[in-house]
Amino acid sequence: MTFRVALKEDLLAAVSGRVRFNEPMRLHTSFHIGGPAEIWAEPQDPDQLRRLLAVAADAGFPVTMVGGGANLLVRDEGIPGLVVHLTGPGFQQMMVPGTGTVPGTDVSGTDVSGTDVLVGAALPLEWLIRKAQEASLSGVEFLAGVPGHVGGAVRMNAGTHDDEGKFHHFGDRVRSLTVMDLAGRVKTLPGEQAGFGYRCATFLSGWIVLEALLKFSPDDPKEIAARVQRLWSFKKRTQDWSAPSVGCIFKNPAERSAGWLIDQVGMKGFRIGGAVVPARHANFILNDGNARAADVLALVEEARARVLKQFGVELETEVQILPVHPSTSSGRAGVGHGELVEP
Repeated sequence: MTFRVALKEDLLAAVSGRVRFNEPMRLHTSFHIGGPAEIWAEPQDPDQLRRLLAVAADAGFPVTMVGGGANLLVRDEGIPGLVVHLTGPGFQQMMVPGTGTVPGTDVSGTDVSGTDVLVGAALPLEWLIRKAQEASLSGVEFLAGVPGHVGGAVRMNAGTHDDEGKFHHFGDRVRSLTVMDLAGRVKTLPGEQAGFGYRCATFLSGWIVLEALLKFSPDDPKEIAARVQRLWSFKKRTQDWSAPSVGCIFKNPAERSAGWLIDQVGMKGFRIGGAVVPARHANFILNDGNARAADVLALVEEARARVLKQFGVELETEVQILPVHPSTSSGRAGVGHGELVEP
């Protein structure tokens, strides 16, 4: 698309961060797959985000939010319209409300002496775990090894087992959320109003997560570190980290785990193009370095068809797939949770 000079100027004036055109999305996802974003922009704070949304509205562009790209598959044709990636000090703060702590991308000096901590949507989960541990705060170490940012963890209600096998959801740590709609209006809502469920936050549709107030418990940093290390060791033994992936592709149905079902239908080692199901974990798909989104989607459909035929179970994708194709039935490959996706 050829962009009008005035539109380019408006976009560049709206944000101090990067604005790029036809930006390859493979550079912004853990899958290292994806066609171009028509417009890629990185607002540095809520005011820049508001200005950017206003420019998009005036130009009639659809808006897609993308976080750390850890649970995202972008189709080969790319994403039309404006793709927004929150970054910078205005979205990466970690602070105790009322302390006057200056937010910043370097949170090494952040005061997190309380047990309720305000964190920005663009804060990497790795940073969150590490800084909470250093502040003697327990509650998020179950996320060790889970890539992505806080905003994506909220929107997907990220969940996994801890080092003792107990399942945790990120939504259980959320006291409140600050969100913005596409018109730039901001509001704060209690965590219970987000509609947290399995791999979703139902009532956040149409809202952009700006920050979350999380609850922690005091604990010994050495004990926290030991739990994180045990969980990392377990994941390295049971998951394949040898090539780019997005972790689990499918949600676990009630009957059995998706990985077990896919293993039983003989999908381990099955390949389409550059996409392959690894031998170690059947609910993963790896990019051997040459995979296209079409390869992954074909592999997804093959696994779904085999599981449905043998077990009568219809697997639903956990990975978010963009752009969303409205004509595709819910839960099938190609359906995400709407345009405001923050994996």
